[in-house]
Amino acid sequence: MRLTDEDIATAGELALGLLDKAEAAQARARLADDPNFASEHAKWSDRMVAMEPLEEEAPSPAVWSRIDAAIASQPRQDNTVTRLRIWQGLTAASFAVALVLATMLWRQPEMQPVPAQPQILVAAIGAEGGRESVAANYNPQTGALQIIPISLDTGTLYPELWIIPEDGVARSLGMIDPSKPAVHSIPQAMRPHLHKGALFAITPEPAGGAPGGKATGPVIAKGAIDTI
Repeated sequence: MRLTDEDIATAGELALGLLDKAEAAQARARLADDPNFASEHAKWSDRMVAMEPLEEEAPSPAVWSRIDAAIASQPRQDNTVTRLRIWQGLTAASFAVALVLATMLWRQPEMQPVPAQPQILVAAIGAEGGRESVAANYNPQTGALQIIPISLDTGTLYPELWIIPEDGVARSLGMIDPSKPAVHSIPQAMRPHLHKGALFAITPEPAGGAPGGKATGPVIAKGAIDTI
């Protein structure tokens, strides 16, 4: 019997150690009775062996100043947003692992090797002090931007996502939900700005977004787009 996406995620979470004690015990018991599940778990274990830890590097104050300056006065772009359920209950400690796991599941939802897959772009959007963390995956072929909030608190305001390409001009990608994963459909005109090296930034804004496309709050998290 073919495994579901949830089965694949469970096998991956077991290999990554993201399940709680009860869930892990249940998943390990399934290894002996379900050859397909056991095989999927083995694949995830093999992938993890090849991974190297991701090192964190705090950005300099000058970088934050340039980002703040870039998000000054640019027109907002609206997004069409749809919901996508991934995992819930992730902590900041599992942020890098969650980013890799999300990307792998994005690449093979049907468990079948697909030739000529588009290169997925990723970003770890974090705060200088480590308080905020959001994972992002972007498919340039479809324009689908997957946002996975790990820890994001803007108080009584709402998080707005910005893209800052090489021209230094900040462009709004719309509001994001800090409580659950979601997929945003990036408009065609905006897609060329989402590429390796461009920066994502998040600012706290009023409901509905920054008035007139001008950020009113400070940058609370940022991250450069990279490939995986």
